[in-house]
Formats: sequence, C-alpha cells, structure tokens
Amino acid sequence: MSTTATVAGAAEIPSSRAETDPDRVPRGESRGEHEGAPVYGWGSAPQYLRTQTQLGEDRLRLADGQAPLAYLWLRKHGYVPLYDPGAAVKMRPLASSTKRAMAERRTCPQCRTVRPYRVRGTCCSECWKKEQRRQQRDYLRTCGGCGTVRERPYPEHRRCQGCRTEQLDRKRARVAAWLTEVVLCSADGCSVKLGTKKGAMAWLKDTPWMLKPENQGPDLSWRPDWPRRCAPCTAEHERRQAEILARYEREAAERRAAEETAAREAAEKRRRWAADALADPDVVVLDTETTGLHAEARIVEIAVLSSSGAVLLDSLVDPGEPVPRASSRIHGITDDMIRSAAAPTFSDLLVRLTGVLDRKRVLIYNASFDRARLRYELTVHYQRAASAAGEAPETAAASAAAWLDTMTFEDVMHPYSAWCGDWSEYHGDYTWQPLNGGHRAAGDCRAVLRRLAVMGRDGQGQAEEEEFETAAAGGGWGREAD
Repeated sequence: MSTTATVAGAAEIPSSRAETDPDRVPRGESRGEHEGAPVYGWGSAPQYLRTQTQLGEDRLRLADGQAPLAYLWLRKHGYVPLYDPGAAVKMRPLASSTKRAMAERRTCPQCRTVRPYRVRGTCCSECWKKEQRRQQRDYLRTCGGCGTVRERPYPEHRRCQGCRTEQLDRKRARVAAWLTEVVLCSADGCSVKLGTKKGAMAWLKDTPWMLKPENQGPDLSWRPDWPRRCAPCTAEHERRQAEILARYEREAAERRAAEETAAREAAEKRRRWAADALADPDVVVLDTETTGLHAEARIVEIAVLSSSGAVLLDSLVDPGEPVPRASSRIHGITDDMIRSAAAPTFSDLLVRLTGVLDRKRVLIYNASFDRARLRYELTVHYQRAASAAGEAPETAAASAAAWLDTMTFEDVMHPYSAWCGDWSEYHGDYTWQPLNGGHRAAGDCRAVLRRLAVMGRDGQGQAEEEEFETAAAGGGWGREAD
C-alpha cells in the first residue's frame, strides 16, 4: 500500500495514538456513512477495531460516552458498531463467589470435570457419548431371545445357541406349513393338488430372502405366482365374484335413485315453501343494520316488509353510541344521518315493531344474527325499564326471551343456499350465498322477496336467477305502501 493511501486511510478513522500503524488503516474502501462514521464490508475495516462482544472477550468494556469509530455491515445483523479498544476501560475482576458459581455451572455432575461450556442436564456431552457406547456394547452382547449377556458380542442374529435353535425350528415349521398349503387348492373343502413340494422348494432357492415365506409374517399371506385354485373352484370363485359385483352395482344404482328422488322432493318442498310464503298475507320480511358483528352490536336501522313488498316499518335507529367507520363503509349509515333524521331509539320503536310482527311469520336472511341483535336490544330495553321501576335487572334477559318466544322466525338463507346447490366438502354443507341487497334494511328485505320469487318458480339455476333479478329490478318488487 502506498504512503498516500495510508495517510488517507488513517485520516478517515481517528486514532488514539500518534504513530502510524498498518492495522489502523482500512483494508478496503468504505461503503458510505452511518451516523457520521464510515461503513465497511466484511474484512475491509481496520484490524484493531473491535465489536462490543470482542471487547468483552478481552475483559474490556465501553467507556462512558464512547462512540463507535466505524460500522461493519452484515446482511443478517445490519450495522454492527466497531470501537477503539484503546479508549475502552478494563472490567473489574470477578468476585471469587461469582467465579465459583460460573465454574459450578460448567462442572459435569458425573465426572466432575470443568468443561468450557455450561453443562445442562445430568451430564456433559463426553459422558453422554460414553454412555451411548456402553449401551451399544451391552446391546451387542445381549441375546435377543432370552436376554443372556456374555463377554463377546453375539453374531448378527443376536441369539444364543438355544434361542437360535428355536428360531430355526420355527422357520422350518413355517416353511413346511407353507409347502403343504401352496401345493393344494385354496378353496374351502377342496384337496386337489396343483403342484409339488419339489417345485415349491426349487422356487424358494431362486427367490430373494425378503420374499421367502419365513420372512413374510406369521399369516403366510404371500403366495408364489402359480394357480391357487383348480379349474372348477376357479369357475365357482369367478361366478361368486360376478354375483357380488352385480349386487354391489344394483345397490349403488338404488342408492343413487333414492338420493335423486330425495333431492327432487326436497327441491319441490323448498319451492312450495317459497311460493306459499309469497302468497301468505301473514308473512313479513325483517332485516337490520348494526354497528358491527360482535356480541354487543347495536341496531342502527330496521325494516319490515310484507310479502307483497309493502313497507310496514323502515326507520333509522339511534344506537346510543357512535357508529364505527368500518360499519359505515358497509351500510353507509353515519352519525350525521342519524342525528339529522332525529332517529328514534329501539325502545321508541318497540311498540310499533311488536304490532307489525305480532302473529306473523317473520322471514329473515341469516335469522340467527338478527335474532341475537333483537335479543340484545330487548335486554337493554328491559334493563332500563327495571332500573326505572326499581326492580332487579336480572329479569331483563327472561323478558327478552319471552318476547322472542311469542314471535315466529324463519330463516331464508339456509333453504336458499340449498336451492343454489353450491356444496362445500370442507364444511359438509351448502355454501352460504350473499344477499346482494345493498346493505340497507329495506333493500335487503326486497332482495329476500326476490330470492323467494326465484325459488318459488319452476326450475332452478343461477342463470335463471340473474335473469329474474334483472327483470325484477325494473319494477314490481319493492313498492312502498302509500
């Protein structure tokens, strides 16, 4: 390296010494600056600089206010500060009790040897390896049959003389039983010979050891590639298999026919239910818009339409709390709209709502959600009424349940999803279909009436539904009462 480069490199990082030291000169160009200090890549920084961890290994610590002279850029760690060890201060020597505690953590409980690492568990790694080697030696010196231990390792079969004799006798018996079985017809009650033991033994000699009968398990399920039945038994077996196959196909066809009949009956039942609901003057459709989907969400709009599309109730509702922005982005109802309309509370609408729903069949799309919102609003109403009357508020839940029990609610979402026929293997049920009513109470009620009208017609299919909705959008459904 030239003198000019040395001087320039030394000027780049201030030195705590006056003399020129080659270790203090950067070995590469910096990649830029970070917090006013140069940044170097791996192996390019001056050798004398140390990280904070390296200072600790040299029993040094950073002085108060000591700033880094440079940074080392590492892809996994980012900017690593580098410090001048000459400006660092020495650490105080450790206390004797601390040294003893550190040595005890590095001492093996078994061999009592102080290791250069902390010993975790019952022993150090060296003792663990010794124990594994000892267990391997004991395994090789132990008979796999009777468990007898001897000084020298057993052969590969790991059996003593007596256990080895018994093992070979069992193999011979299995081979003999196999020979007796394979030469006879395998059909029940038939003793016709299909081969000879000599031919079977010749097959055994040419067969790999893993395919031999003594290595195939106690059931002797594997068979050589020769006929296992005589000609009459083979014909009888094929006849029985053909009968079983024909019976299976006949039963499968009967099951399919029964399923198709049940599906047609269910579809016709849904069609009649939808058609009757539209023709029933005692049917009303209810929908609500809320402040959210949580258990304490409040109603901000409620609408009730008759089966003919006449609006019986359509009103904003003051929830008594701010409407979240996330909910407003869905249904478009804001606090300003509620204030400008001087919307009544749910308690103010309860008498009118009860009169509209009394002795009616109330159809709701996803009835479980709207019933839960009505239950919560009724509970809040009765709690306030009980507090005003000086009664116990615990009766509010019972009063809300009694109000709901007097009503007749029917869900439209489940029969409509079954009508669409979009089966979900994951849920084991039909996929719930979106209502697409615009997320306003009255609009959703009109969308429910359109769904019922489509279901009540003959035939089914998404194309037919879209065609009918397009025609219904121009008029007919959704006429408000005068």
